[in-house]
This record gives sequence, C-alpha cells and structure tokens, in this order.
Amino acid sequence: MANQPTIPETASDITADWMQRALAGISSNLPSVADVAVENIGAGVGLVATILRCHLSYRDDPGGLPETLIVKLASPHPETFQTARRLQLYRREYDYYRLLGAHVPLRSPTLFYGDFDDSTHHFVLVLEDLNAMVTVDQIDGASEAQARTAVRALARLHGHYWNLVDRPPVSGFHDPASPERRRLVQNVYQASLPTALDRFGSLFSHRMQRLAREYGDRLIEHMDALAAGPLTFCHGDFRLDNMFFAEDGSDDFAAVDWQVCGVRSGLYDVAYFLSSSVSTPVRRRIERSIIEEYHRIIRQMGAGDLTADDCWRSYRQNMLSCFQTPIIAGGQLDFSDTRSSQLADVFLTRTLTAIDDLGADEFLPDGPPVDETEQPA
Repeated sequence: MANQPTIPETASDITADWMQRALAGISSNLPSVADVAVENIGAGVGLVATILRCHLSYRDDPGGLPETLIVKLASPHPETFQTARRLQLYRREYDYYRLLGAHVPLRSPTLFYGDFDDSTHHFVLVLEDLNAMVTVDQIDGASEAQARTAVRALARLHGHYWNLVDRPPVSGFHDPASPERRRLVQNVYQASLPTALDRFGSLFSHRMQRLAREYGDRLIEHMDALAAGPLTFCHGDFRLDNMFFAEDGSDDFAAVDWQVCGVRSGLYDVAYFLSSSVSTPVRRRIERSIIEEYHRIIRQMGAGDLTADDCWRSYRQNMLSCFQTPIIAGGQLDFSDTRSSQLADVFLTRTLTAIDDLGADEFLPDGPPVDETEQPA
C-alpha cells in the first residue's frame, strides 16, 4: 500500500499524520487527526513490548471514533527484543489479532491497524483501549471473585476448542508444543536459568534450584507428555496484568497480550494463572473448587470424557510447566524498572510455592521426585 505508514520504533514516531494513515481503513469519512499525545503505560507491565496510550484530538467531530487508542510496539531493550524474535512472540500476536481475534470466544481488544516486518520483526498494533474496564495489579493478586471470573472465561475458551484444534480457525496456527518449538523452548530455558538464579536465587530453596535444573533437562519429555492429552486453544500468558474486568463485577471480561497463544493443554492456562496471579493463601483456599467449576463448564461444552480426577491431575501436571515463563523472563528480560523487579519476585515466589504445594515434581519424567535433603552441586 502506497500510503501505508512505516512501523514506529519509538513513541516519538507516532504523529498525527502517522495515526491518520493508520486509521484510514476504519472509516470512509475519517475526520482529520489534529494531534496525538502519547503516554507509556507499559512500564513494569508490558515486559516484552512497549505499550502506549494515544490520546487523539480531531479537527472535526469524531463521530463516535475513539479518543484514545492503545499502540503496541517492539521492546527497545536489545536482549528482550532478541528473545521475542527468537520465540516469534511479535509474529504470533500479530497473527492472533489478524486471523483469530474476531473468532475466539474470549474478548480481546478490537484491532484497528497492524503491521509486521518479516525481516526485522518490528511490529505495530493499534488496538481498542479497554480503559472503561477495571484492571488489578498482579502484585496485589486477584480476589476470589476475580479469579473465578477469569477461570470461567478460560473454561469457555477452552471448551469451545476442546480437542477440535484441527479445525479452522485454529488449525495451522502457532503450535507451542511442536517438536521444533519444544527444543527451542528448552534451549532458551537452559540458557536463561543461570542468570535467573543469579538474579533471583534467594527465592529458591535448594530443592527448588535442583528441580529447576532437572526440569530443564527433561523439559521436552514433560511437554511431550502434556501434548499426549487433550488439547485446546490457550492464551499462554494468562496472568492478572493481562486482564480486564467489568466495573460492575459481572462476568464481562477481556484479555490482552496474546504473544504466546496457541494449541496446548488447557490446564496450563489455569495453573499458570492461579500460581502467578492469586496470592498463595487465596489459591490454597479456592483451587480445588475452582478446578471443579472449570471441569463442569468444559464437560458441558464437549469434554465429556475428562473426569474430575483427570482434570485435577492435569492441573498438577501442568503446574510443573509454570517454571518456564518466570525462568525465561528472569534470565532474558529487563528488570531495571522497580515495578517489574517487584513483579518478578512475587511471580516466582508464588509459582515456586504452588509447584511445591501440589507436588508437581511427581510429573518430572524419568525420575523420582526431587529429594528435599539433597543440596545443589
């Protein structure tokens, strides 16, 4: 397209003229954009990308067009950008909004404009601003009611695609459990682990340090075991900082940040959310009943062969996979921001506690549970 705007690399690249051209496709009578004021809202939240809120002013009556939009760009942090490129995170999110967002039965922001450069992996998404909804700080953790709302939304998403991932629109989409992907994830995990332990090692018991290392050695086998069970379409980074709730407390719910979405075991999303975004006391109190509610919903939607015991076992088995994100993030991402450093501490502490509480080391392939008394080498 001759008039297609270039992909911005920084907030300063987003001008009124740039926005005018980006929004040209949404209305045949688009009023002239007079000015764009940009604020960075992703500090400590958007760990792998730059997230900007753009305040638009028009020369004429906007006629119902948005006064604010969200623009998402690649991270300026070199190591973070290279990790995102290696794991195809920006490509996957661009493809989600372009191909799936309008079809998936879990609300996500409307895409107004998007572009992705195959050669550089720079990208831009211009998205609906969900600022009329409520957000909750992941460091504080979800309340019981919020946790139940989030897991009900997950169950509706998972139930819709349960064992139907060979059909459009998800067939052929990015598969995080493919053999090539598993090897890549293992390589990145093992490369990240020494730095993650150097940065956050005080949060790990000796037993958990050893388990983290042994999990890296057996990560592919563990992912193979999970892929042998029921599969569905998953969000992949289903944590509180990526969620929006209805202000009135209803079940209206939306999720953002689809960079690691794809086909995998549905209970991964549930385990990841409860271990990362719910305080340990609340998780311990509600996890049995919340898994039971999740199970009831997906059975009603077609997962009739999944027993309650199978569901609980899958939840525990997937909990071991929850090592992946905090270890890779802890070793690869930029934590110079105070908030992101605090989030990493809370994220890891909750995750390690949940793995321990649930005895998830039982599912470490080809070996017995880790001996609590053994010291790391």
